[in-house]
Amino acid sequence: MKRFLPPLAALVICVVVLWAWTDGFRAFTVFSYALNQAGPLPRAFPDAVFVNQDGATFHLQDKKKFVLVNFVYLDCPDVCHKINNRLEGIYRKLAGGIIPADLELLTISFDLQRDDVRKIKSYKQLFGEGLSGWTFALPEGMTQESFDQFLRTLGVWARRVPGTALINHSIYQFLVAPNGEIVKVFDPAREDDRQIIEELKSWVQK
Repeated sequence: MKRFLPPLAALVICVVVLWAWTDGFRAFTVFSYALNQAGPLPRAFPDAVFVNQDGATFHLQDKKKFVLVNFVYLDCPDVCHKINNRLEGIYRKLAGGIIPADLELLTISFDLQRDDVRKIKSYKQLFGEGLSGWTFALPEGMTQESFDQFLRTLGVWARRVPGTALINHSIYQFLVAPNGEIVKVFDPAREDDRQIIEELKSWVQK
């Protein structure tokens, strides 16, 4: 029996360390860890001022409807644009129905250093004219430090790659209810568009 004690003790120690490291077996990436650290749902979407592609400032809470929020790194070489292309597909399937009457989309830029209103407006135009109910925006009046704190409070992980201008980040989408609370977080890496559309309809039509 004694010969089994050291490996058993080692196993227990490993399990305890893994439990602590993964936030109770809930987070196995830096992305999910940051999301879990932000707290359970529903929780308040942190208040902030944004400026849209036309130069108008707004608070998300002013919209008084459901808003699906995602973030984009405009100089991303790959994944951001794939996610927004998928988001366009979701938009097209819901436009004229629950969008824009009951739901809007809000895409926020990560890059305070290189993005501006002109750039986000040009990016929006890539998805076609109109797009009523889909806003592209930048944080207004935030320092990099305050924006980083905003992202942490929200549960978004974002880091610049040292020595480059690249930004690594999570790709979660946050559904914010008319009362300003985050009620659902979508992970496009794990959920397909059909699932997301059905859940959006379910929340909006409750």
